[in-house]
Amino acid sequence: MPLNARLFIWFRLLFNCRLYYPIFTVLFLDLGLSIGEFAALNVVWAITIVLLEVPSGALADQFGRRPLIVAAGWLMVAEMAVLCLMPVGNHDVVLWLFILNRILSGTAEAAASGADEALTYDSLPQAERQVLWPKLMARLSRAIAIGFIITSVSGGLLYDHEKVSVALGWLGFADISRAWTMKIPLVLNFIIGIACLLVTLRMKEPVTAETLAAQARGGWLHEARLALGRILETGRWIWNTEAAFTLILLGVLFDSIIRLFLTVSSNFYRLVGITEAWYGVIGTVASLLGLATAGLMERMATKGTLRGNFTWLVVMTFVGLWFAAYPQPGFLGVALVVPLMLGMRFLQFFLSHYLNAIVDSSRRATALSFRGLTMNLAYGVMTLLFGWHTGWLQGQLGVSSEDPQVFATSLTWWPWWFLGTLAASLLWLRWRRYGAQTNRRL
Repeated sequence: MPLNARLFIWFRLLFNCRLYYPIFTVLFLDLGLSIGEFAALNVVWAITIVLLEVPSGALADQFGRRPLIVAAGWLMVAEMAVLCLMPVGNHDVVLWLFILNRILSGTAEAAASGADEALTYDSLPQAERQVLWPKLMARLSRAIAIGFIITSVSGGLLYDHEKVSVALGWLGFADISRAWTMKIPLVLNFIIGIACLLVTLRMKEPVTAETLAAQARGGWLHEARLALGRILETGRWIWNTEAAFTLILLGVLFDSIIRLFLTVSSNFYRLVGITEAWYGVIGTVASLLGLATAGLMERMATKGTLRGNFTWLVVMTFVGLWFAAYPQPGFLGVALVVPLMLGMRFLQFFLSHYLNAIVDSSRRATALSFRGLTMNLAYGVMTLLFGWHTGWLQGQLGVSSEDPQVFATSLTWWPWWFLGTLAASLLWLRWRRYGAQTNRRL
């Protein structure tokens, strides 16, 4: 594998597997924020990504992918430094620093989105990309699974004041206050951020005709105008290219409902009677299953067809949604929704494999950013629909919003929503294809 390919795995691992993820919500609350402020800050994060996702992809295609990836590394270091500097107990300062952190984090996500994948894909020998890319994605899937296992276990332990105090006392340190021990995962993640930055600095920009032309033209203002034109041109290309449009539409359809379930999965665990102490174990088992299925995803991508692989994904998603809608009690109920949890991994693998195969290098990062933008927007819409639906069900059932019956009843709608939107999407794709064929005959 080329150097960029190996560094790509390390970048994704260090950038995405963060020690504070297992205690993310608790961290916000322990630093003095409310649930409402936590939700509002995540809206700030999402808006930042939506606004910058596609422009960053266009800039990556115009000026080179490496500068955007290096920028993502610097931004990760900056966002972690802000978290480390949080003054516990000073609500107003904490709130404004968190706003800064969410903007930095969203900008980092947008800068990395599309650019890292485009740089790595173009670094592979052109004749071998169809074989090497699935192998690389399988390695990445295994690395991310191991990374999430480590962070899921260690992040929670490092945030436990009593356990950390005992460990530090055993090492001979004096008793340390909670205000200091709660920052240990953050400081370690700051160090990980520095390691991530060093990885990005070692990446090399592949020499392409597009980058050579940009260097010859010169002038940042002129190149920025060309980048804006690239956004519009790539959007038209996606709309007019049946394969690209189909992949992004399917990505939106699957990602929105699977990601929504993953977001509310803790509510589902509570619904089937699983206590909070087991949530980390479930996450670890899910990561182990992702590790075990990486080889299967690679074989399906290289030997299967697009139609066959997405048919498999339809079955996985529907089966998972069905058992979520009509759950069995206890761990059996969790086991039966595993296909839904794994569905996200298969979806990301297939989308990356097929979309990169049909996009040319000159617009690769921009097209991949459109993929991220549409999925984030669809997820946001799906989340709003879920909130509206649960509110409507609450009124229909005549119970409080905290009543588990509201969530359980909402889940019974999900399989049919998925089938309905899938059928509507397939009919639309067929109508578009028929219209395009009619226009060509005319």
